[in-house]
Amino acid sequence: MFARQARARVRRLLATGFLTTLIVVPGPVLAIDKDDFGIRIAPIRSEPGGQSYGRWAAEWWQWGLGVPAENNPILDQTGAACAQRQVDDTWFLAGSFGSDPVVRDCVLPEGKALFFPLVNNAFFAFLSDPPETRSEAFLRAQAKCTVPLQGFVELDDLRLTERRLRRLTTGRSGSQSPIFNVQLPPGNVFGAGEDVIPELVLSPAAEEGFYLYIKPLSPGDHRIRWLVTGCTPDSRQDITYHLTVVASNRQGGGGEDDD
Repeated sequence: MFARQARARVRRLLATGFLTTLIVVPGPVLAIDKDDFGIRIAPIRSEPGGQSYGRWAAEWWQWGLGVPAENNPILDQTGAACAQRQVDDTWFLAGSFGSDPVVRDCVLPEGKALFFPLVNNAFFAFLSDPPETRSEAFLRAQAKCTVPLQGFVELDDLRLTERRLRRLTTGRSGSQSPIFNVQLPPGNVFGAGEDVIPELVLSPAAEEGFYLYIKPLSPGDHRIRWLVTGCTPDSRQDITYHLTVVASNRQGGGGEDDD
């Protein structure tokens, strides 16, 4: 009985997406022109960091679900887990499971680009599912965004509104993400074992959402906030990151150089 209930609970979380509609709070109206947008934000049909938005989105899900709950960046309320499983020159930022505001502090090295979802949705099959619910057509239909994005992203002194943000989709009109798999760890964010999810493997999977790839920021302090709704009904995210980008000659606190 417990296994069936747990399986249903995980199914609901996966099918509805867990980054989660728009309450606009008063704030300064900050403009971003086309040149600034192109300088700071990678275009949707480009391949920033060597791959498409869609492939970054698939990797984001693998990252977000691949970290145990005890130090998972999505569950993190302070930013203490922001460096978990960050590799190479693109770092992931996370939304949250709920709709309440989350404020995080994060220190990162100079030269790191940032990739994160504004709102998104995914559907994951289990290895034991029947073939008709493991097809690409079925998965994409379940993961499809059905509500237009609304809201804004603030990057330091600039604000990006939905007019530009709606282009940054991993749906068919943007940079469609591939079908992918996720290996969950023991102690995962769903609290599920192999009795619920066979081999702790979510496969195959499809996703769709709105994402941002920000080119590397200059050393110093930066602020990123997104307050958005959309993709699925009743989905809302209000996330703020206070970032400190550390110049390469200051990294390591007196440790050895990388070269």
